[in-house]
Amino acid sequence: MTVRLLLFGSPTIVEDGKSTALAFERRTQLIVYLALKRGWIGRAELAMLLWPEQQSKSAFANLRKTLFRLQALNWVPPIDVQDAALRFEIDTDVHAFEAAVREQRLAEALAFCSGELLAGFDDDANESWSNWLGFERDRLRAAWRSIALQRLAADIDAAEGIALAAQLLEADPLDEAALRGQMTWLAHSGQSARARKVYRDFADRIARELGLPPAAELKALHDSLGAAVVAPVPVATPTVRAADAGFIGRAVELRTLTDWLANDDERLVCIVGQGGAGKTRLARRAAEHMAPRFADGAAFVALEEVASTADLGGCIAREIGITPGGNQAPMVQVTDLLRERHMLLVLDNFEHLAAAAPVLMRLLDQCARLRILVTSRVRLPVAAQRVLPLEGLPCPEMEDLDRIEAFDAARLFIHAARRADPALDLAVEAASIADICRQVEGLPLALEMAAAWTRVLPCEVIAAELHQGAELLLVRDPTLPPRHASIEAVFDQSWQLLAAAEREALARLSVFRGGFTVAAARAVAAASLPVLGALSDKSLLRRDGERLFMHPLLHHLAALRLGEGAARVAVERAHARHFHRLLAQSRRAVDDGDRQALQAVETEFDNCRAAWRWSAATGDADGLAGSTLTLLHYCDHRGRREEGLALLREALASPAADGDSRLGALLLSAAAHLEYLLDHYAEAEATAARALAAAQPIDDDEARLQSLKVLGSCCLRLGRLDDARRYYAQALQRAPDGADPHNVAAIAGNLALVEKALGCHTEALKLTIQAHAQYRRLGDVAGEALCLNQIANLHLDKKDHATAGTYLREGLAVCDRHGLVGTRGFILANLTEVALRTGDLDAAHEHARRALEIAETIGNRANVCWLKLQLANLAMRRGDLDAARSALAASLAMAVSVGRPSLQLAGVVCFAELLAAQRDAECARGVLAFAAELPWASVPERDDINERLAQWAADARTVPFWPGLSFDELIHRIVIEAGIAHASLIAALRGTP
Repeated sequence: MTVRLLLFGSPTIVEDGKSTALAFERRTQLIVYLALKRGWIGRAELAMLLWPEQQSKSAFANLRKTLFRLQALNWVPPIDVQDAALRFEIDTDVHAFEAAVREQRLAEALAFCSGELLAGFDDDANESWSNWLGFERDRLRAAWRSIALQRLAADIDAAEGIALAAQLLEADPLDEAALRGQMTWLAHSGQSARARKVYRDFADRIARELGLPPAAELKALHDSLGAAVVAPVPVATPTVRAADAGFIGRAVELRTLTDWLANDDERLVCIVGQGGAGKTRLARRAAEHMAPRFADGAAFVALEEVASTADLGGCIAREIGITPGGNQAPMVQVTDLLRERHMLLVLDNFEHLAAAAPVLMRLLDQCARLRILVTSRVRLPVAAQRVLPLEGLPCPEMEDLDRIEAFDAARLFIHAARRADPALDLAVEAASIADICRQVEGLPLALEMAAAWTRVLPCEVIAAELHQGAELLLVRDPTLPPRHASIEAVFDQSWQLLAAAEREALARLSVFRGGFTVAAARAVAAASLPVLGALSDKSLLRRDGERLFMHPLLHHLAALRLGEGAARVAVERAHARHFHRLLAQSRRAVDDGDRQALQAVETEFDNCRAAWRWSAATGDADGLAGSTLTLLHYCDHRGRREEGLALLREALASPAADGDSRLGALLLSAAAHLEYLLDHYAEAEATAARALAAAQPIDDDEARLQSLKVLGSCCLRLGRLDDARRYYAQALQRAPDGADPHNVAAIAGNLALVEKALGCHTEALKLTIQAHAQYRRLGDVAGEALCLNQIANLHLDKKDHATAGTYLREGLAVCDRHGLVGTRGFILANLTEVALRTGDLDAAHEHARRALEIAETIGNRANVCWLKLQLANLAMRRGDLDAARSALAASLAMAVSVGRPSLQLAGVVCFAELLAAQRDAECARGVLAFAAELPWASVPERDDINERLAQWAADARTVPFWPGLSFDELIHRIVIEAGIAHASLIAALRGTP
């Protein structure tokens, strides 16, 4: 894959020829800065540049967070890291420009410099960034001007000279050297009258703005051109409207259109997009921008009122100043007038006249210096066109709320909303505005329609209404032209352009969610390739890779056309069966954690969820039964446990489960497994017991086996080791090695955890290694990753940190390759402990932060609890005892809600460490001595406590005092007294009043 950054103009990433605009946010600020610098840059410089208002510690923390978030940008090549410095080497247009300047390749250099450096990346709130960016812009602008003037003085084509001088004057209207070049080249091309006019315009401008006359050299050049005036030939009067104050964004598209229209090989350019995408505004702005580069300007022709192809010539003629009449057809008159003209002709709303595209080609054939820019919802049926597909404006994500106005979609909404409600409070409404932008996928017309509702509704309510459907945008707005008065009116115009087969297919395709493949469209909606191609050509479908997508508003309106009758039932049934079949066929691979299988379900998850809910609502027990275990394992591996549990509970409450006891038992066992993974042990035990009871009469081994494993795991977590062993033994009986080797490996891994809790380290390691070998033979990468984590844990118990780290890094690589989110969180938590034990506090903090982010996202409360405990230990190591108390209190409060005794005991041991750190050694010994006597503590836990006691007892002179607190009372006071540094509790532990 080739990747290049374009930094002139709006920053853009080009991957294998595909361009994507970069949103203005911290990640992209960091990337473009490093890309421009190219060499090694210190972390301190970067932190102070991007967060100058923050203290060093916070700025460095934000830099680490930003570097971590860069992983989500798949196109970003690796950033080189060396001690406290970073380097990012990537091909950019700026470096290519500077190389061409050094080597005096003037034409190439000018081609690279196609706009202001980092357009749209201004940050008025950050003086450091603004100063740096201003300096870089001035430096590059000066270099560009220097080579542009050199190029003007060279032996070049007159048209190039005129255009280049116009660019220089656009950048600086008072640039006398540029004006001299423009006048010279106009004179060389026989346009002396125009040269004299630009001189007079310049003289007026410099007198008005500076109170000075033009330089003598310029006046002499003007006088040398002579006074003869050539009678003007009738010429198209530019009809481009003045600048549109509502035009926002589209910098990349404008640059693309400018490049194309300046190219002699691109004579016909077509902006194609759905209704409301902003094609007309973009075309007007492009015409306004490009008009000075055409000797005869630009003309804008609106075609929405043109009824037929026969009327096209007359409409164009009127707009360019011809009065149709005589014996000649209007298009012939247009051709005769434009034959020698150098101009841009913009034809707006051409979709209903697409059949007339050959007429445009004939016009271009006969008018060699003419360019045509067309806007249309439909691709023109000619090969010789350059198409610019127009999608929605860039939208902010929730983490971008502090920079929401850097995103064009949000800027457009805010601009329109403040017309309706000048008091709009951006700080209050930012999250809702971002939500609105994403729901309409940045479609400009929809944004403006939604913004109009701010006159009566807060943005939060507008966003909620859009979540319920598009009705808010279906109401006609009398302030807009009829064709844009509502989203439904816009859609109706596109609907009228469709053939019957295309309408039927579009309505059927509305059953899909989150896009679809061509194969799925053919199987579910009976949409043929020609029909899909036609819908794409008419801007009703867009392709992204191998998938096709429909804009959510089009989706809603197409679904209304499908109706509620037999046609909808048939296509929804076909959709549900298609995606249940996908889930059923993927079961083994998903269970094993295969990356490709998980990604396939990930890609189609919206469709799979819709299929699941349809089957639940209609009583399709077979579909649900075939998909249940795939859904369970997918949601486990990808950390979507809450979502998976909600879907299972929906199905349990449906008629499908009521009428099929086998399905009910299977759904209960799967729900119990997710409840266990979410650390709801009491609920999981109760649900698994119900599933086991339901499976017994019907002899359902699948549900029974799943239930027994959940019951065993819950008992293990709650310290009931004998019960855990009993349930695991029953599970092994239900599916021995010959019947289900996957189950045998899973039970071996779970029994290893029991042996570890009993202090049988050797047996635990033996069982885990056996399970790992079995998983590897079976190709079960999910089980393999879990075993690697478990083996590392056992080595941690023996304080063999190097070996533990080796296994953890191997397991992390497996998780990263296959996207195993939950296990990745466990491994990062253990890497935190390895780093803490070996004294690498920075690594410990980074591992803990990444692990905590995963655990909180997927709802793994036990791991959140453990990680907060590690953060307490880390704070103690750094001497920040207040932070340690706060983290410990948060950890123990969660441990109580989770109900795992081992986590609560670990918190008590951490409290003893905290007491020792603040020089209350006797109190610390008393807490540990109390903990060592707890009857339910596991052997490894008791051994660890006694080892600490032995270390701390060297200077002890007395038996530790204990004030008679119960274990629950102790935990309660550790939590509630954190804010007063446990003063009252410490007094009790000392035996003082």
